[in-house]
Amino acid sequence: MADMFRKLNADEIEVRVKQVSEKGAIALLYKTARTDMQVLDETVGAEKWSCDYKEIKGNLFCGITVNDVTKWDCGIESREDDEGNEKKGEASDAFKRAGFRWGIGRELYTSPFIFLSVPTEKDRNGKWIVSNYAKFSVGSIEYEKNRISKLVIVDDKSGKAVYSFPRGGKPSFDEEPREETPESVAAETEKMRKLILDLAKSAGRDEQKTRMFAEEYIERVTKEFVTWDNMTIGHLASVKVELAKRIAAK
Repeated sequence: MADMFRKLNADEIEVRVKQVSEKGAIALLYKTARTDMQVLDETVGAEKWSCDYKEIKGNLFCGITVNDVTKWDCGIESREDDEGNEKKGEASDAFKRAGFRWGIGRELYTSPFIFLSVPTEKDRNGKWIVSNYAKFSVGSIEYEKNRISKLVIVDDKSGKAVYSFPRGGKPSFDEEPREETPESVAAETEKMRKLILDLAKSAGRDEQKTRMFAEEYIERVTKEFVTWDNMTIGHLASVKVELAKRIAAK
């Protein structure tokens, strides 16, 4: 039933900067609860779906019902809100997660690792930020089956492309994606898993604990739980960076 919902358009996907350094910024793709509502209205009709909330052991769950079938998931309380809207953020997150259960925006899980080569600077507290408080959006996106095959991210102010996937292509909106096969993607993903485990082993870290670390880190960053075996090359690249940082800090 997940295939009943179309894939998201470029203007329905948000770009969120998650980490900034001297060299640029790491960004993630995400959707809003408003987008889920629009897709539900468009696909099944505004009067043919509903949602409900329940609190179980302190966790807020949202269930979206379509055709008498309900799919549930729990939200995470917002940690970036200083105005008392944390619970509102948790409700919105639960709704979006339930939408993922139905397949709305699930293709975002296949996002490549996004590094924006943009100017950065330190604020008055010594924290790295994107210069001029730049904001970014998805200029174009294409899919091959259930995977993202092309992605261009632009600076909202200048309209300039600051990231393009596949790598090596010109940052224009009519470029042809390089040919990739499921076998080549799988091979690259497996290679990245091995790099992470080898890095962990060299630092005396147990393989099972490394897998758990990866799952916990991705869930914390993306607000979605993804098993080690189901992580994309983008997920794993992010894990590798974080693991290397933690090992170096010790």
